[in-house]
Amino acid sequence: MRIRKLRLRVSRLRGMLVAAVAVVAILVVQALIAVTAVVVADRGAEAAARDTYSYVGDLMTERVATALDSASDVVRGTVSELDRRGVPDTADLIGALADRLDREPGVGSIFIGWPSGEVLAVATADAGYTVYEITPIDGDPGRAHVERSELGPDHAITAIDAEDGAYDLDTRPWYDAAVDGAGLTWTDPYISVRTGELVVSPVQALSGDGGSILVVGADLDPDSLGALLDDIPIGEDAGAFILTGDRRVIAAPAGSRDLVRDVLSETGEVPLAGEIGLPSTAPTPGGDGGDVFATRDTVVTLERSLDPATGLDWILHLETDARDLAPGLASFRTATFTIAAVSLALVAVASILAWQMWRPVRTMRHRASTDALTGLANRYEFPRRLRGIVASARTQGDTVMVVALDLDDFKRLNDAEGHDAGDVVLAAVGDAMLASLRTRDVAARLGGDEFAAVLRLAERGSPVEVARRLRDDVEIAIHESLRAAGVVGVTAGFATTAECGYDPDALVSAADEALVTGKRAHKGRTYAFGHVAGTTGQVPVVRVDDAAGGEDGRAPAGSLPGDRR
Repeated sequence: MRIRKLRLRVSRLRGMLVAAVAVVAILVVQALIAVTAVVVADRGAEAAARDTYSYVGDLMTERVATALDSASDVVRGTVSELDRRGVPDTADLIGALADRLDREPGVGSIFIGWPSGEVLAVATADAGYTVYEITPIDGDPGRAHVERSELGPDHAITAIDAEDGAYDLDTRPWYDAAVDGAGLTWTDPYISVRTGELVVSPVQALSGDGGSILVVGADLDPDSLGALLDDIPIGEDAGAFILTGDRRVIAAPAGSRDLVRDVLSETGEVPLAGEIGLPSTAPTPGGDGGDVFATRDTVVTLERSLDPATGLDWILHLETDARDLAPGLASFRTATFTIAAVSLALVAVASILAWQMWRPVRTMRHRASTDALTGLANRYEFPRRLRGIVASARTQGDTVMVVALDLDDFKRLNDAEGHDAGDVVLAAVGDAMLASLRTRDVAARLGGDEFAAVLRLAERGSPVEVARRLRDDVEIAIHESLRAAGVVGVTAGFATTAECGYDPDALVSAADEALVTGKRAHKGRTYAFGHVAGTTGQVPVVRVDDAAGGEDGRAPAGSLPGDRR
């Protein structure tokens, strides 16, 4: 009996279980949404950061290209002028070169070399210009006389000094590149004799019928180029470098210039990228538009080749801390991760609370739908369970029966023995009904000593036998529960969907009418809607719908009164 009672209660909790599963599913979906949001936001932030980096690459390559064009224009313009007008005297030539430097502030110096080994160079200085006039020393190969003049802004000489030193024009990289090249040519990076700095120069030879007449070249101003490479709109720690295709350093930002100088002084050679802390090999190709992205620890790098129209295989190398790449996006990513973490924490807390609340909610749900004394469904739960059984049976074509039971002379027991005795009897009725029914059926206490049961018949036997057996089981349980309970009897009335259709209200009304009609004829029997199914067979068969009487309102002969309670 206890096992069947437990199974029925478990069945009643199926609705609660479905609700709990739905809550858990919602929590899991919320967690998945939070995690998905993090992944999507992270990918979106990464894509946005790459777009930002690509934009910075566009900006920097444009700036570098502008600087290269300026230096190239100086050289082309000087060659064109000398070719068109010839080479003026030294003073006029110096003035013309100084004027060109004024128009192109990104160019540090302009120089001219003749096949005879003579060199004239004009460089910008803090207070004007510095002029170098180099003349080979006859009879002393590899040495030259160097005269250095300081000029003011008005081109007037303010100081002169001279010295002899080692210098051979034929060994200078810029001269060889111009003589061997055709048209304007850019040198590989080399060390300037004048400044000791790392420089790169556009050069072009002015040729005549007998060969080269002279070579014109220019140096990009190291300070201007360094400032250009420093001016990156992605954080204070960002840096830009210009490298050759074989990863030799052409130019570095101000923060790395000292490191470049150290390598120059130690080796006397142009430093490689790896010698100043840059990747010694090119990153694995990736990204779009020829960009190559890579990450080392928290440093994000971008490498981009210059515009092929320049004819140079140079590479712009950018690097910055990932947090500085796009501070707003980094903050958004952090906020998204924080929100996701909080969401997951809330899901965990909610799951724990839901688990802790499950037992009291289940208890409350059980109490709200169950009669406390008998353990049966109460009058509020009964209609809901009835509708569910009828709807399910209708789809499968099963017959449903509603049995209404009433305890005869129960008030007399209460009056004689007290309400405690009555409670014992009622509890016995609940146990008997639970034991007699299957878990998919439902038994309910509708109030006082009124009970009802809903059963799906299927192959359980005739409705008369099933209803009679239920009534008998309940009556036996009452008599066994208490010695004084022998005065209490049980009357039952039932109806099935075969007569009433699948209308829950009609079924209950028909079963109740069979009970009331039969009880007025004889208590302690089982009555069917439309005829009497008592064990003695002495009660005449009657159709309840005929019991309302004839045309004069009186009951026909041999019928039972059909009044409801």
